[in-house]
Amino acid sequence: MQYVILAAGEGSRFLKEGVETPKPLVPLMGEPMIGRLIHLLMRCDAEKIVIVANSRMPGLTEYLEDLRDRENLPLDVRPIISHSSYYSLFRAAADLEGKFIAMTVDTIFPIREFKEFVKETAELQSDEVVMGLTRYVDDESPLYALIGEEGYVIDYKYGGDPFPGDIIVSAGLYGVTSDAMKLIMSRENEPESLSDFQRILAAETDIKVKVFEFSKAMDVDRTHDQAVAERFIEEFEKLD
Repeated sequence: MQYVILAAGEGSRFLKEGVETPKPLVPLMGEPMIGRLIHLLMRCDAEKIVIVANSRMPGLTEYLEDLRDRENLPLDVRPIISHSSYYSLFRAAADLEGKFIAMTVDTIFPIREFKEFVKETAELQSDEVVMGLTRYVDDESPLYALIGEEGYVIDYKYGGDPFPGDIIVSAGLYGVTSDAMKLIMSRENEPESLSDFQRILAAETDIKVKVFEFSKAMDVDRTHDQAVAERFIEEFEKLD
């Protein structure tokens, strides 16, 4: 499987809390979070891992290149300056063919469930994508999903009140095909964010947005989240 890691953000919430370490290098379980994620993806049969990295973060590119060379990993490191989360995805996926899974650098999820998500992505048809969703809500402004009668996501909304009925939100994991990406890239106006990217796929194209539900998933946005994430990781590892 091909993977994309989006690590070109500013890590603004960590900066506001006085953390000078670039967010992807903030430790989880004693290892930089991006290194931990890379090693997890290698356990999931990674053929290629494209990483868009913030070129303004000191030491990040050097860490990734050293890790790649030292462990002979299939990393394609692309230092960029990004103006949006969708632009980061665009820069990573523009030349990928076939199926791939994209995620932000700080996404925490159970590897046992993720391996099933990989299988689901591998079986996608050209007119399908599969989005990770979860009923565990830890974000102040989550991306709510609306599931239609046929079981596909038909809309998303960011923050505010959820859609009526069961509350389910984006888990930050995206199983995508190059055909779906080319469809989005061909539009006159590009999405403004990953949230907008998902909404357009679900509500404004003929792409079928399949659902894969994770029991728990979270992002590490603040220093407080580190301890929560590590408890989750310990919980997940007991089940693997």
